[in-house]
Amino acid sequence: MNQSLFKRTKASIIILGVALTLLGMGFFIAPAASALFLVYVCGWAFIFAGIGTIVGYFRHDPADRGAANIVLAVVEIVLGIFIMVWPGWSMMYLVILLGCVIFMTGVWDIFDAFSIRHIEGSRWGLWLVLGILTVFCGILTFITPFSMAEAIMLVGGICLIFDGVTEICLGIAL
Repeated sequence: MNQSLFKRTKASIIILGVALTLLGMGFFIAPAASALFLVYVCGWAFIFAGIGTIVGYFRHDPADRGAANIVLAVVEIVLGIFIMVWPGWSMMYLVILLGCVIFMTGVWDIFDAFSIRHIEGSRWGLWLVLGILTVFCGILTFITPFSMAEAIMLVGGICLIFDGVTEICLGIAL
């Protein structure tokens, strides 16, 4: 592997780990504000995605334009507005998404642990344990009642901290 690419990859993994750890700390320190913030970020993201879809529609040759793009743009904008107007309902759906992300991150961490187990001194067992804990946190997020958004953000924060530490360990070990 190219040494320059290897160093950039290592640095990227460590930076990702630090970012995940900081995000997890934010979720843990201010769970209610973090949950509301995520709801509004998702709402604005859908609105901007809808606007981007409309812009993309008009930038293409008229012969290549399809009605599906306009329908998609309308759905994205309406969904974004729905999220902004009804953040409580939207938060329930974000909880499901958060649980999926946490669970899948843990699964990937477990795969990473097994893929580096042949590297001497890699401490792959630590990554495996952290991956299993992350999967557990994802499952816990699924079964937590939707009315407990703050608890979910706390669990999500803990999981992100675990995942961030896992990524930092992986980056340092490379």
